[in-house]
Amino acid sequence: MVDLGDDVFTVGRPHPMIDPSTRTERIDAEADDASIAVMLVDVVLGYGSHADPAGELVPSLRAARAAAAKRGGRLAVVASITGTPGDFQGHARQKATLEEAGVVVMPSNFQASMLAVRIMEKVVSNAGGAR
Repeated sequence: MVDLGDDVFTVGRPHPMIDPSTRTERIDAEADDASIAVMLVDVVLGYGSHADPAGELVPSLRAARAAAAKRGGRLAVVASITGTPGDFQGHARQKATLEEAGVVVMPSNFQASMLAVRIMEKVVSNAGGAR
């Protein structure tokens, strides 16, 4: 797991909730890695966050899922949205943008992370314990 909001990734750069390019660059770089079975992303709404965080992520997420399909695999993408219906980015619009791209949006970051863990467990058990 990689936390792109960690200090090691934000030195000299804005946090990914402000500038999603850190995330999209990483997603694009990892798209061809067949060992990745699930991507877990969070979308943070409110003042100080990007105007359309989901819209910025979706092209890279779609490309990563397409790359997995092209090589005969699958890539699950799980997300949570931190925010309220009153946030200017539009909580419902952000959720719809993600879901239209095939992203499973969970009600909380805890639930999203637990779903990602379950997916990883299933992948490992289907592979006979091998990674």
